[in-house]
Order: sequence, then structure tokens, then C-alpha cells
Amino acid sequence: MGSRTPPYPSPVRPGRSLRTRLMLWSCLVQAALLLLLVTLFYLGARSLVHRQAVSQINHLAEQTARSLGNSLQSAQITGEMLLAPLGRQVFDVAQLHSLLGAAVLADPNVDGARIIIEPDRVPGLPDGYACHDMLQDGALEHACDSQLGTDHLQRDWYRQALRASGPWWSAPYANPRAEGRLFITYNMPLRLPGELLPAGVVSVDVPLAQLRHDLGQLPHTPKLRATLLAPDHHVVLSSAPEIKPGQALAQYLELRPDLAPLFDPRQPPPQVEDGFDHQASDGTRFLSRIAALEQHGWQLVLSADRDLMMADLRRVTHFAVGLGLLGVLAWLLLVRRHALRLLQPMETLTAAARRFSAGNFRQPLPASRHDDEVGEMTRAFESARRSILQQMDTIARMAGVRERSESEMRIAHGIQQGMLAPPPRLQADGFVLRSSTLLVPAREVGGDFHHITQLDRTTLCFVIGDVSGNGVPAALFMARVLTVLEAAMTHRRHPDCILAEAARLLAERNDACMFATVLCGVVDARTGLFELASAGHEAPLRRQANGRTRVLPLRSGPALGISATLAFPRAHGLLADGEYLLAYTDGITEAQCPQQRWFGLERLREAVSAQADDRQVCADVVQALQAFCAGHGNPDDLALLSVGRHLQWPPLQLRGKADAADLRALLDRLEAGLQQMGVAGDALLRARLVVDELFGNVLVHQRQLSQVTLDVTATLDDDGLALQVRDTALAFDPTSAPAPNLDAALGQRAIGGWGLHLVRSLCDHFEYQRRDGGNHVHLRLSPAGLCKE
Repeated sequence: MGSRTPPYPSPVRPGRSLRTRLMLWSCLVQAALLLLLVTLFYLGARSLVHRQAVSQINHLAEQTARSLGNSLQSAQITGEMLLAPLGRQVFDVAQLHSLLGAAVLADPNVDGARIIIEPDRVPGLPDGYACHDMLQDGALEHACDSQLGTDHLQRDWYRQALRASGPWWSAPYANPRAEGRLFITYNMPLRLPGELLPAGVVSVDVPLAQLRHDLGQLPHTPKLRATLLAPDHHVVLSSAPEIKPGQALAQYLELRPDLAPLFDPRQPPPQVEDGFDHQASDGTRFLSRIAALEQHGWQLVLSADRDLMMADLRRVTHFAVGLGLLGVLAWLLLVRRHALRLLQPMETLTAAARRFSAGNFRQPLPASRHDDEVGEMTRAFESARRSILQQMDTIARMAGVRERSESEMRIAHGIQQGMLAPPPRLQADGFVLRSSTLLVPAREVGGDFHHITQLDRTTLCFVIGDVSGNGVPAALFMARVLTVLEAAMTHRRHPDCILAEAARLLAERNDACMFATVLCGVVDARTGLFELASAGHEAPLRRQANGRTRVLPLRSGPALGISATLAFPRAHGLLADGEYLLAYTDGITEAQCPQQRWFGLERLREAVSAQADDRQVCADVVQALQAFCAGHGNPDDLALLSVGRHLQWPPLQLRGKADAADLRALLDRLEAGLQQMGVAGDALLRARLVVDELFGNVLVHQRQLSQVTLDVTATLDDDGLALQVRDTALAFDPTSAPAPNLDAALGQRAIGGWGLHLVRSLCDHFEYQRRDGGNHVHLRLSPAGLCKE
């Protein structure tokens, strides 16, 4: 019985695995749906609850206003019952007493009544009438007074009642006869027929306790506030403890500024069906409604806390959210269970893909028994794995072939570079003839070439050429051309003759029909005379000592390899001190930048004019070309060759005695001689400092100076300024002196050795020898900045 292949462990981190993302996105989708449903449910239920709350508060306000209005209406009816017989001038005292008592006992909303008739206004009542009945602990108390009363408040109340044009309600007040209980009084002036001025007052007392009983029918909660306002905008009573009876509207709004818009005459009153939604100073949000009583001017302000109305909705919403979270958890467990079964083959395939990315293609994938997409992908991966193994074997074989080809090209490049002889340096009659070359093939090997050889002690011959095409064919033909030219140079001394013999030899067996353009020149170091001949090649540039650059006039013959019988015109010229010739191939002037512009002859002349050193001009031209091409490389081979003629200064030899005065004179002569040789600036100071330090060291440490001589030989060549410093003192090797510790503090540094360390740091080459009884130090300073132009 075969063993079952164990599943591969998932190489993916748990947070990035497909299983985790499937579970995560599934839960997120479920949570989003749940959130959407709960949000829609909450918004709909909130709108419904809000409408119900507005309807409920409107109903409560209307119901409470009707109850309060009924209580006030009952008191008004009682007052009108008392006033009716008086209007008929029925003034029987006994009947008035009975009427007062019946009015108080008959109306449960009235706890007191009063009739006052002024003296001398009604026949039969010369002293007037003033009686007041009031309920005290369920018993009726009757009090009469012939006088109108002496209390100031009572007099003001009475005078206000006489001046009133009609019935009016008083502000809440504390009645001392009723143990300070609060009352409001409904006052009606008594007018006799045919008289304008009132003859008295009829009033009915309504206890605020009765009105509070009507407010008590509202739900008992501090989050529901009701306030009754009289027609004169005074607070009659309120369920809020901070609102006191008798407060004016301004005082009431100071405590409840959030209700000010309800009483602002500049704003329209809120619609009954909408209510007034506002926020109190403590942050509580209220829904308020003003209900008008049947009595004109009376208003009931009812405010309900929104939290009270929304409490049930929040409880239902919390329950729905909790139930939904349980559903999401159950869904997560279900998805996890099925994800393990569905994604196990995919995880196995992922592990195989991870091995593929690491380069392990040798381990086969387990056979898939599924016919779904994962099974198809597994079989496709296995087929791709076998194909990749085959391709890897093919690539390995091709890489070996390519490596051998590249190796052969590198060898060919080395051979081609080895065929190019190093430029010689000739001296004659105080002049030096220097040459410099540079070859940059477009590929490993190319068709451009140059060659410089010495014909005799003072004569130099050079050729530079460009073979048609590039690559390996051009390199092979270049080798043949260069071999033929070298052979012609050995027994010909004029450039036209050299080219003519080379043309004859190259035309033979040239079945490939290849050709080469060649410039040949011969320069004499002693006289500066030069001869030039061209076989289809560009004329060279001549750079004068003053920086002017011009193209030499040169008539050209045909390229080599075309015909065996050719003639090449010869041009002559004189190369003065500080001048040089620059020959080049067409890869320089015909190079194109990314904007399809030619590098051209003028840019070449600018680069040559800017460089006076014939040894640096080839590198400067290539650098200018590369900057012009913006790093896109050179599409063609490049070859440059320069020949310069300069005056050669003879070596400067000086000798002096080992004393301070003679040393200063020797240094002055050294400085003057170096200035005549063209050494200036920093290089001159360095040379004087080095010689001064070495000879000064001899003067300090040598005991017997009478037999000591000091010698200096200065030579200026292409490699810089060479100084040979010799003294006949005791043996001393300056290279053996240890270097000072530059990192140590100044107080901890050793004395001595600083001068020799400075000399070694200023020189590019420092060598010491002890021979012939003297100390010989050979120094060399770099050529940069030595020569003046």
C-alpha cells in the first residue's frame, strides 16, 4: 500500500496567504453587508421613531393643554356665575354670602372667591361689600371687611382690577391666609348698567396645586419638561425645578436659551408635525412643542429629551449588531473549514512555484487528482518545469559556446592592440618630437588603425587609417593593411611612395573588394619639416602655439585596395616649436548625437584649440565626443594620432658649498633656471622647498661641513621635473625616518621628522642611494602645472 504524499508547508506568510485573504475578504464583505443593513435599519427606524416621537409629544402637549384649559375654563365659568346676579343689581347680602360659598364648594378647581363693591355706589349698601371665602383643610372660611383693605399689594391689585378693561389673570402669588400656598386669580370688573366706571371686582382663586395635578398626568421623568406661560408671558408653573413661578419670559429664556427661537417674532414658528429640535446648554438634545390653551394668550411649552425617545431604538440596534457579529463569526468558521479543503492544492502549487523562483526545477510536482482549474494549473506547471529543464540544458550549452566566442574576441582584441606599436619619442638639436595615439573600437575589434615608426635617428613616420566596415572582417583586413604599410615603411622614405607600394600590394588578391583610407606622414625632429600624403583620408589638423587650429591643405588620392597603379599627391610643411598635428578617422566628425546632429569638424577644432598638450588632446577629443553623444556610445570605430614638436631644455646642473649663504645662492640659481625652463607657480615653490629641506637637513646634522659639497641636477621631460640631489656628507637615508603621528595631540607629538615627511608627501617619486661616497636622492614632481604656455 503506497504512502500518501504529505502536503507541502505553505511558504507564504500567514498574513499574505490566499486562505487568509479569502477569509478576511469574506468577513469584510459580510461585515460590510451587516453594517449596510444595520445602517439602513437604523436610519429607517430612526426616521420612524422620530415621526412617532413628534406625534407623541404633539399629543401630550395638546392633551395637557386641554386639561389645563379645562381647569382655567372652570374657574372662569365660576367667576361669570358670581358676576351674573350682580349685573342685575341683586345686592342681597345673605344671597351674596350664599353665592360665594356655593361657588367655592361647587368648583373643585377653585379654592377661593371674592366680591368687592365700593361704598356709595349701590343703594342699600352704603358701606359697600368686601367678602372672601376660602377652603382650608376642606372647610369653608368666610371673611368680610367693610374696608377695601390697607395692604399695599392689595390696593395695587384692586386699583389694577378697577382700571382693567376686561377680565384678566394675575401672576402667581403666595396667599398668607392659605399658609403661603401659590395661587393665580381670575379678576373681573363689576360694571353697573349705565355707568362707565366699575363699581367693584369679582375674583376667583385657582391654586397652582390643581394645575400641577394636570401636569402630573405627563410621564414621570426628569427628561420631560413642561412649562405653563400666562398671557403676560410670566411663568405660572413648570416641572423643571430651576424654573420658578412668577418668572418673566426673559428670566425663563436666560435659564433655557435654547428655547429662544420659539419666542423670536422674526422667525416663523416651527411646524407642528416637525417639532423644534434644539440642544440645551448642558449638551442635551430636546424636541420641543408650544401648545396654545383655549384661553387667549396661555401657552404650554413641552420639551422631551431625544435620548428618551431613541433609547428603545438603540437597544434594538445593539441587539441587531450583536446578532450580526455572531452571524459573521459563524460564517468565518464555515469559510475557514471549506477554505482548508479548497485551497490545499493551491498551497501545494504555491510551494512548488516558490521552489521554481529559487531555481530548483529538479523536484517534480505531485500528481493532481483534481479536474478543476487547480489541477489544470498543476499539470501545466509540471509541463513547464520539464520544458525549463530542457531550456536550461540548451542555454548551458549555448553559454559555453558564447563564452568561447567572447574569449576568442578578447584574444583578438588583445592581438589587434598588440599590433599597434607604442609611439616613439625623438630628440635632435635641442628639440623633442612626441607622439600620442588612441584607438576606441566600436566592438571588441574594429577596422581603424594607426602606426608610428622611426625611420632614422631624427625622422618619424606615421600612418592612420580606416578600413571599410567594422567588426571581425574589418579587423582582419586592417591586419593585412597594417602589415603591408609596415613593410613599405622599411624601404621607403616618402609618404606618397609608401602609399603607392601599399596600394599595389593590397590590390592583389582582394576578392572581398575591401578598401582602406590611409593618411601617411613623415616628420623630421631636427628641422620640423613634414610631408603628408592621403589615400582618401581626411586631412589632419595643425594646432599652432597661439591656439589657432586649421586644416592642412592636402589633395587626396583614392583609397587603398581599389587599384594597383595609383599616384598620391604630396604636401609639405614646417612644424614649429609648440605645434602639433592631429590626424583622425571619420568616426570622430561623422558621429551623431540623439538629435541627429553631426559632431562635425568645427567641434573637433574647438576641442583641439582648447588643449595645448599634444599628449592630452586625443583623450580630450574622445571625451568631448562622448559628452556630445550623451552617453549613447560611439557607433563607429575611433582612431586619433598626434605628433608634436617642442624645444628641449638641457639639464640644469648646480653646485655649492655646505653653508647657509651658499645654500641660499644655490636655491636662487635653481629658481631662476627653472623659470627659464618654463616651470612656474606651485611646481617652482615645491622644487625649491624640497631642495631646501634636504640640504638644510645636511647643514643641521653634519658636524664637519668644510669638505661637504652640494649638487643639484634638474631635468624637465614629458614625465615631469626630475631632481637629483647629491651631498658628500655622512650616510643618511631620509626614507628610513619614521612618519610623525598626525593623529596625536600637539603636545604629544615627537620633535623632528616633519621636514622629511613633507618632502616625501610633495614628490611623486622619492628614491635614496648611497654610492661614490655621497648621498643620492632622486625626486620626481608630477608634470601637471610645470610648463608654461
